[in-house]
Amino acid sequence: MKTIFLTLTLLISSFVSVFANTSDLEAPNDEKSAMLMKKVQKAEKNDWVTLKDAALFTINWNGDLEIAKQWIDKAIKIDKNALTLEVLGDYYIRTGNVEKATETYFNALEEGVTNLGKEDMERIQRKVLVYARMK
Repeated sequence: MKTIFLTLTLLISSFVSVFANTSDLEAPNDEKSAMLMKKVQKAEKNDWVTLKDAALFTINWNGDLEIAKQWIDKAIKIDKNALTLEVLGDYYIRTGNVEKATETYFNALEEGVTNLGKEDMERIQRKVLVYARMK
């Protein structure tokens, strides 16, 4: 019984940490959205990180998903890597396309197998495990 309780506690904490991926815990408002747009507009031409982060923030806070998709597509054109693909998977989850999200998370794992840090790899693996069961 103790083992089951510990296992469930670990699974729940892992599941919660998958989605606690934003640095700002306040819900966005119009001012924050405007600041985000300005940050993207001021970004360097090849700055995929800013585009990825802006898309992630928008997706996590149920912002304008069309804009988030444009940003993540642009980030992927600049540098198709595990982190940009992970955010694309997050977009698919938010739009309800679990099958496409799972496929994208698998692609992210393949892209990042040699160059991702342990924390990033484990986060993407958890997403694969959670959403592959939902297909």
